[in-house]
Amino acid sequence: MLRHLWGLAFRRTGFKVLGQMAILDSGRLSSSTLIRQTFANLWNIINDTDNVPLPSGLPSNHKYVYRRLPKTLGRGFNGYPFIVVSRSMPKKRPGTASLTKSFMDFEFSIRVFTRDKDSDSLGNPNGADQCDEITDAITTTLNDVDNRKSLLFNGMGNLEFDIDSDEDEIDDKTVFVSEFDIRFNNNLTATG
Repeated sequence: MLRHLWGLAFRRTGFKVLGQMAILDSGRLSSSTLIRQTFANLWNIINDTDNVPLPSGLPSNHKYVYRRLPKTLGRGFNGYPFIVVSRSMPKKRPGTASLTKSFMDFEFSIRVFTRDKDSDSLGNPNGADQCDEITDAITTTLNDVDNRKSLLFNGMGNLEFDIDSDEDEIDDKTVFVSEFDIRFNNNLTATG
């Protein structure tokens, strides 16, 4: 069951500390937190395991969502699968006559990475299946009415996305990748 996020919109803005990175709580966009807040609103929905659950067989403390591509050969890396949520890429459009608000577009990418390291009960590699499973969970999360309402309330409406699936080589290993190109278009935002 997907977590109801509408209540997050009403909480006072604060910080969640993840490692060395501070992520804002979900909240309304403002001119002083435009980049950080748009990222936080999307991050908090994707990083919620009620929305995008860990694939079966992974420990509950598995680091699953990252802000940038992790060092896959580093000692602190928890392994595959993982998700990378990119920073916000805003585009300013024409504004109001008062010059206090502008129409803004926000673009993101979310990438899912899995590998054939694990296998199913018959010994068949399941990296591609796992990538599809996570991709479906993210698609369901982005299409969920409560999540869409929460994003809209926080100033991020008119959601559109495309999905591209591919295989890539990372550290000489085949990795299955799904990439979401996400756009929030024509949002009237306080910018002045």
